Amino acid sequence: MGRFSLRRRGVVGALVGALACAGALSATTAAGAATDAAPVKIMIITDLSSQSLGFANPEGPASLKAALKDIPNVTVLSCDSKGTAADGEACAQKAVNEGVAAVVLGFAQGTTDILKAAGIPVVGNSSSTDPNAFAMSNAGALYAGNGVALAKSGCKKMGILYLDGTDALVDFVKKGAESAGAKEVARAPIAANAPDLAPAISKLTGAGAQCIALSVIPSQVAQAVTAINQSGKKLTMAAVSAIVTPEVLDSLGDLANGILIVDGQQNGADKTSPGIKKVTKQIKAVDSSADITEVGLIDYISGRVIAAALKADPTATTPAALTTALNGLSDVPVEGIVHPISMVELTNPDYTRLFNHYGISYKIVKGIPTRQGDFFDISPILQKPTATTTTSKSK
Repeated sequence: MGRFSLRRRGVVGALVGALACAGALSATTAAGAATDAAPVKIMIITDLSSQSLGFANPEGPASLKAALKDIPNVTVLSCDSKGTAADGEACAQKAVNEGVAAVVLGFAQGTTDILKAAGIPVVGNSSSTDPNAFAMSNAGALYAGNGVALAKSGCKKMGILYLDGTDALVDFVKKGAESAGAKEVARAPIAANAPDLAPAISKLTGAGAQCIALSVIPSQVAQAVTAINQSGKKLTMAAVSAIVTPEVLDSLGDLANGILIVDGQQNGADKTSPGIKKVTKQIKAVDSSADITEVGLIDYISGRVIAAALKADPTATTPAALTTALNGLSDVPVEGIVHPISMVELTNPDYTRLFNHYGISYKIVKGIPTRQGDFFDISPILQKPTATTTTSKSK
């Protein structure tokens, strides 16, 4: 199996942040491109080195540089967020001090208030409510997509195995399943250190579940799949891609076959996607050692959105001007690896600034993700009433 990653840290746990800002990395400009445009700085704040949640995002700067390669006079700065809110705040303050026009947020804690106060647009794994946010990823949308994928696979009765205390995410799985014709028949909470998942699996199968949504941490995926296999039941399983890591797939071997994984863009291991091939080539041209990961693809998509704004208005070199340019974007294409991005706000105040509200599912076949259809829109699910809103009409 080729080397790839299915990481999405904004879903797995709390965002982390840190200091140790790296030096500027000048984005490559197209050969012969004009260089008379005003200089503009873009910073990526992400976890470049910390293993606080078991992975890091060293590929982030290369992904962003590749996305901005055709924009003259752009400089990409990077700041390593190593896992603490205090250091994340230091990165955000660094962005303010450096006079950046925008921040691409890969995975960092402690950045929101400082960047919001400075009016710096934040693209990527950002807030879905702040007026300066341009969210390209959201946990609620992804978990709703989990339910949609199971229903689209033919399942009518769904059980949910979930980490105790994460009911909010589980409710999105339920909403997604219901929107596509399935219903939840049971849910079983488990502790993070649960030694035996058989009782929880038995509760779900006993309720007649034909499929199971896995809303657990990565270390529990293999444990859950093994327990389901040992139950003797043939059940379809689905999870957001963040928790089905390469290590998990390797440990499961053939038991991984048939698992559905869901994300907001095409998977980095999709060998049939012309867009993934093209983006991979672009990123590798910047850094041949860079992995093509899901969080890195969000960095790339964020960079392409910023590039579109700068092409629409080459004078948008300040936070205020670039925010205006970003807000005016419509149907931005990104090599087909993500649904075209339009800055049309959702009416649900919890998701006003979420602009990638699409899901796409893959099935693991011989250890490799295999695409199951095209993108599906999750915005109708997000527009339904939640605990904090009664808004249900989409723009």
